[in-house]
Amino acid sequence: MSDYNFLMESRLSPEQMHVLNTLSRIAAGQGLNLYLVGGAVRDLIHGQPVIRDLDFVVEGHPQRILRALEPSAASKGGKESTGAVPRVASLVYDRRLDAAELHFANGVRAELAASRNEIYSRPGRPPDVEPASIFEDLRRRDFSANAMAVSLHPNSRGLLLDPTNGAADIAQREFRVLSIRTFAEAPARIYRLLRLGQRLDFKPEARTAGYLESALANRAWENLSPEQQGIELRAILQEENPARVLKMFVDRGLLRGLDRKLASTRIAYDKFARIRAALRALPDADPFLLYFHCLVEKTGGQRVQLAKKILPDSRTVKVALDLEREAKKLAHALGGGKAARPSQVYALLTGTPRHLILFLLVHYPQVKIQSRIKSFLFKFPQVRARLPRAELQALGFAPGPKFEKIMERIFIDQLDGRIKGHTQLVKELRSLGGIKEPEPKPKPLEPKSAKAKPAKTKPGPVKAATPQPQPSKPAKPKKSSHQKK
Repeated sequence: MSDYNFLMESRLSPEQMHVLNTLSRIAAGQGLNLYLVGGAVRDLIHGQPVIRDLDFVVEGHPQRILRALEPSAASKGGKESTGAVPRVASLVYDRRLDAAELHFANGVRAELAASRNEIYSRPGRPPDVEPASIFEDLRRRDFSANAMAVSLHPNSRGLLLDPTNGAADIAQREFRVLSIRTFAEAPARIYRLLRLGQRLDFKPEARTAGYLESALANRAWENLSPEQQGIELRAILQEENPARVLKMFVDRGLLRGLDRKLASTRIAYDKFARIRAALRALPDADPFLLYFHCLVEKTGGQRVQLAKKILPDSRTVKVALDLEREAKKLAHALGGGKAARPSQVYALLTGTPRHLILFLLVHYPQVKIQSRIKSFLFKFPQVRARLPRAELQALGFAPGPKFEKIMERIFIDQLDGRIKGHTQLVKELRSLGGIKEPEPKPKPLEPKSAKAKPAKTKPGPVKAATPQPQPSKPAKPKKSSHQKK
């Protein structure tokens, strides 16, 4: 048996684990059973490297958990500690389904819903909903691969619930419907099967493939309500490669079932590709609004109507419709003289929504704008990584708020090239930190000698010595004859 606690901890991002642990802690405190369900469990078992969204089901009322998701005192300052309740950036509550779509400030998307059963009275119409156990909730779902749950209750955390043997279908890379009426009751499942099949490289198993072809032949896909159409279009735009999914639906004649206007509009697939390419430079940006802009760019007066249909709330609608205007303002500022210095570029782009910066990377090819954005993304972080923290501590300045202010000032000066060389850097650190220059060491005194040393004279040029005449030896007197005798 797989260790699903380990799978969650190793595959979910730190931000997702923060949300999961917070919700499970709140639910346990309320005496509620909470489960991770659906696509997240499927992707954990399948081994997907990235888990996209978190879907939670609670046996009870989600409002009891939602009320506890308020910004804590620790998170109001902007940065959240690991123990703080993650801040909710937006919340859309569906009263009929007793479910909430949540976007957290740390970038995590999630859904929290009450466990329920669904009863369809008419094909394509919203079902009647009634409270149910977690096992009934799993059995009413679309495919076996999506009908699994992992318990998050402290007493059973990590326990897998798989009443329809979905894990076996995942191993076979197949989708299997749980009811013969699946596509007739909920035609949106036609789009979901094709979209997920393309993303995961799954195929419908034999009987499911037959049900699918029958639903396509009967044009069941024409029975989606506008709300269901908007949900499916939003899901397409949240795919990693939405252009590929859109092209598949266009080729199969199915885009008309999601929106007639879009079906008659030429889709700019090349712009979708440019957005994906730009994401390599800005991987933490959410491209969703840019994909929406590409999708509706050629729809003229229908843009507002499509925004209200596809986007989850009025705030997102406003941001999407203002995207071009805000990007134009940012491009004007970034290309002008007020962004001539690197520190001005840093001040302008810091705090700017990442999707706006991504929009400029895609739609504003001017060299000056591209160069300044790429400096902000690549060069400036390198300067910050090399800030002289160790040097300032070595000078005796302890870390703290003032320490960080000094580092920020040094960072700005280094961006603009005001600090040249290590000597000037240390001098600036001392000045900003109010650290005095060290006292110069006194010169050692020369020892006094008792006798004065003779003055040294400069040696003059050495003259060649003239040879002196050698005295001749006296000649020995010759002996006389009588001396010889």
